[in-house]
Amino acid sequence: MNRTYVLLTIVGLCLVIGIGYSCSQSGEDSSSSQVDSSPGNAQFVGIEKCQSCHQEQVADWQHSHHDYAMKKATDEYVRGDFDNTSFTHNGQQYRFYREGDRFMVEAPGPDGELTEYSISYTFGWEPLQQYLVDFGKGKLQALNIAWDTEKEEWFALNPEEDIRHGDWLHWTGGAMNWNTMCADCHSTNLKQNYIAEADSFHTTWSSINVSCESCHGPGKEHVELMQSEEAKQATIDRIREDLKMTGSTGQVELINQCAPCHALREKLEPGYEHKGDFMNHFSPTLPHLEAYFADGQIKEEVYVYGSFLQSKMYKKGVQCTDCHNPHTLELKANVTDNTLCMQCHVPTYNSRAHHFHEPNTESSQCINCHMPGRYYMEVDFRRDHSFRVPRPDLSRKFGNPNACNDCHDDRTADWAAQQIEQWYGPTRPDHFSEIFLRADSLGTETIPELETVISDTAYNDIVRATSAWYLGQFGTQASLDILGQYTNDESAKVRNSVARAISGFPAEMRRLPLQDALDDSVKAVRLAAAQGLAEFSVQDIAFNLKQPFNDAMAEYRAYLDLNQYFPQGQMNRGQYFEKQGQTQQAIAAYQKALEKDPYFNAARLNLAYLYNQTGQNERAGELLNKVIEQEPSYGPAHYSLALLRAEQDRLPDALPHFEKAASLMPQNHRVRYNWAISLQRLGQPQKAEGVYKQAIDLAPENGDYLYGICTLYVQQNRYQDALPYAQKLVELYPNNQRFGQLLEELKMRN
Repeated sequence: MNRTYVLLTIVGLCLVIGIGYSCSQSGEDSSSSQVDSSPGNAQFVGIEKCQSCHQEQVADWQHSHHDYAMKKATDEYVRGDFDNTSFTHNGQQYRFYREGDRFMVEAPGPDGELTEYSISYTFGWEPLQQYLVDFGKGKLQALNIAWDTEKEEWFALNPEEDIRHGDWLHWTGGAMNWNTMCADCHSTNLKQNYIAEADSFHTTWSSINVSCESCHGPGKEHVELMQSEEAKQATIDRIREDLKMTGSTGQVELINQCAPCHALREKLEPGYEHKGDFMNHFSPTLPHLEAYFADGQIKEEVYVYGSFLQSKMYKKGVQCTDCHNPHTLELKANVTDNTLCMQCHVPTYNSRAHHFHEPNTESSQCINCHMPGRYYMEVDFRRDHSFRVPRPDLSRKFGNPNACNDCHDDRTADWAAQQIEQWYGPTRPDHFSEIFLRADSLGTETIPELETVISDTAYNDIVRATSAWYLGQFGTQASLDILGQYTNDESAKVRNSVARAISGFPAEMRRLPLQDALDDSVKAVRLAAAQGLAEFSVQDIAFNLKQPFNDAMAEYRAYLDLNQYFPQGQMNRGQYFEKQGQTQQAIAAYQKALEKDPYFNAARLNLAYLYNQTGQNERAGELLNKVIEQEPSYGPAHYSLALLRAEQDRLPDALPHFEKAASLMPQNHRVRYNWAISLQRLGQPQKAEGVYKQAIDLAPENGDYLYGICTLYVQQNRYQDALPYAQKLVELYPNNQRFGQLLEELKMRN
């Protein structure tokens, strides 16, 4: 199981459907609140204040998906069948029934035993509705069995997975915890208030659901203005400027109000202030391979933002409210006859001459060619918002999906590509996706093309930022040299991606180029720099950046504290402590990550490494074997165990794991190098030679590999075979005396 992909899907479970919660359970529909006395909360006035002047907008909002983001579990809002019905998933039974006014479920609990629970809240309305259970300590858990509102039946959100109690992904586990996974986006002015020492929450809100101030920001100043004498002289723009998403708001500012909940992103601060750069509050996930296909099409649940920012529409100034009514959430015009798209596009595009399909059919709808979609949460169909032209020719080359074969699934991509050529000619316009597909497939040879993308401001910022991410994956000096030129780029997305990419390079390679990001105007960039420089002290930093370094590290520690509920948050804490030389704190953090998620093997690998570093090799081996038991196809675990066995001088035990790691990680040349050394030491020169050559094919300029095969040949008195590799070493490292001496000796022996 790929835990990352599953977790992305689980996040989608909550963020799109809608949840809200106050741990004191004082909330009651949209107007109820659990408000503390902090100044930030006092700025939120509630929907009644808005409705007094904006009756039409509130009427539109009522009964929308935002309105139904969360409700008390009452007859009015519960849509599922609780008439003593049962549903079985992977041999586990769930029974839904009533006890007076209460809606109940009998479900497998944290210990696997059937337990009766009271449903506290509904969230979502269609095409599915989910239910929240109060677990105490301020925690609400989202049940993994949901109600299909179209088929009117119960179904499992994870039908292919047999997830048992104790697993982070179980409905009683952290991945289904409402407070952390869902709440931010489905209540207004939500404060999570996690208390790590007690593993509890005191989560509060101003409105139980997504109400006016979720999008427009706190309304107190606007209300005070409108109730003052100043309102008589105020201009329309002045009246509107207190509230976001209005006529005076620019495209970026408006989209940034939608993005906190319609982007796959990471929180950087406890709350969103509805002002300033979006990336001062969040770090959005770019079109990387974990969540997107290599060409940028949606794969996992990514919430629209990352797709839309790739599009030509975004580049031309189109914004969310051009197509969507922000209050009803309905489309502004019909899509079945393409009226919505024809708001901007000329009628020629709505003709058979363009789409070559029967008019007024699903095949002739713009959205079905330019916005293909995927099902999430089993029944929820969501469309890609990158508005791309179908490219079956790229599918033919790289295997990525395309809209043509989504419909014509009985035909090949080659057939679809030929149809496109017949209709539109043999050439296709250039598109960044082809470069990214090649980068994913061909690796370092695409570095010049990626440099072209990152340097060209005609591309959307998110595209340039994705190019930076690809460059960072290669880890070469050439890619680092390119990235170093963009640490001060005008785009915050590019700077953030560059800083994160450089953070993956070896310490001494990243120390200097990352320092420029320490005093960046955007928090996400500063945090990326702090993460990459965590093992350095202030003495290692340039004089003029010492204070920004200290400030950025303080921000980074606060960020770590904010996200410590998550296994990944504990993983980040462990890595930070490890870089700081605080081994015991790092071990404790990794152990905490595994307590939260017993399958979080990235933390298990890091913990095994620390055990190895502290001389606890048996414990390290146990951990690595556990990883392989859980994920037998996870290459890094086999590689780590092979290295450990080699260190313990148990080379015969190491060989099968080196071989397995090499097969699972075909582009990892370092695996092959260490495997070759082990074969060489065990007296298997022919096998060692073949593996050395594999490593050299993958990294032809790596001095270690060239020197390794030279020593292998010298040991066998094969001096002529060694000579060209020694010559290559001297060409690459002309000042290395050892390589020079080796070459001279080989020349003499030849």
